[in-house]
Amino acid sequence: MKAIGIIAEYNPFHAGHDYQIKKAREFFGEDTAIVAVMSGPFVQRGEPALAGKWVRAQAALNCGVDLVIEIPFTYSCASAERFAHGAVCLLQATGVVTDLYFGCESTDLSLLTAMAGILCEEGPAYTSALKENLKEGLSYAKSRELALTGCLWASENKVFAGECASLLKMPNAILALEYLVALRKTGSSIKPTALLRSGAGYHDICLESPNASAAALRNTVTKASNAGICGVSSLAGLLAGKMPPESLAPLLSEWSNGIRPILPADFLPESILALRTHTTEQLDRMAYMGDQVSRRLKNAVSGLRSSSKKDLPESFKTLSDTKRYAGTRINRALISLLCGQTADDLTALSTPEYLRILGFSDRGRYLLRLMRKTAALPLIDKASDFLEYGHNAKLVRMAELDLISAEIWGQKAGYIYGDEYERTVIRIKGKK
Repeated sequence: MKAIGIIAEYNPFHAGHDYQIKKAREFFGEDTAIVAVMSGPFVQRGEPALAGKWVRAQAALNCGVDLVIEIPFTYSCASAERFAHGAVCLLQATGVVTDLYFGCESTDLSLLTAMAGILCEEGPAYTSALKENLKEGLSYAKSRELALTGCLWASENKVFAGECASLLKMPNAILALEYLVALRKTGSSIKPTALLRSGAGYHDICLESPNASAAALRNTVTKASNAGICGVSSLAGLLAGKMPPESLAPLLSEWSNGIRPILPADFLPESILALRTHTTEQLDRMAYMGDQVSRRLKNAVSGLRSSSKKDLPESFKTLSDTKRYAGTRINRALISLLCGQTADDLTALSTPEYLRILGFSDRGRYLLRLMRKTAALPLIDKASDFLEYGHNAKLVRMAELDLISAEIWGQKAGYIYGDEYERTVIRIKGKK
């Protein structure tokens, strides 16, 4: 059986995701097994997922995914480079995934491969240009874009150089590039294949756009919540026809049971309090707080005076925004602070330590039987399984961050305390 991997957040699972799964089976064959490695309660941009990981896993399984594996917190809420590295390592560790299938604004793998080669080699020309750009106060993303483009121009590859800059402004292309870098750096045998992204753009927040984006769906729920229109029937009316029914149903079921959708601003009061109660020296030890980020955030909090609860997110954003630090970097620093993730954790937890299984179909059950023999990492079916690996300090710490982040998200959403220990792997019958 052929098994392909998809790296996803499913935040939430929308028509574009459904399209990708259908195209995967068209391209690789109807009998292809699909393994999704999926973010947990916090996603790559440093924001909380709209819905819990179990609901999103259920939606993915309902729509044709065969096996869902959680990306540990330390990789899911991280830079594109770290996110891609963790996800690719998980797919490789299964021992059964042969191909990586990802959406991208370009399917020109020769261009993406050329760019990935420069990043992997980190030659003197690229490294020097990157450092100079950073010294000038440019963000890391902009500095890298200019350094990469410059290297391509220097190699007289004018076509690639011209396309490079535009590609590096597209979120899916950035991740696609990092997937190729991760495959190359880890020496993975997994073969990459790109699917041309269709429908609404990544940042398009118009719900009426063809195949409305995840951003549009989240924006709709956010506006409804801010307007006090957050009843299940109201949300159902807004989202019906904009998501596959099989993925919308688990969301509505969850919300009808008293669990609320989680929005980025929900954790801001806790973040501000944590910034106020930690010294700059203490903050410097937290993940993503280095390079003066801690001082920037401390100053932003000091500048808050009489902002109302409604205006607080915008006031804080205005005070903390700067060209040097991307908003996603700030977000990840704040979430890391709440979860207790340190800069040392980022160094120590360099590769995944386990495969946390969230759910599977009948076809996925067969894959799991194979993985019992082929997997390079322990398979974790439930939270209590972590207790068996107390001798492995890295695994224990990675699991601790997963459980803390799940608890923080769950308490805000309305889950019972310790909910993660009550969860069992989702099994979908009849999905072959």
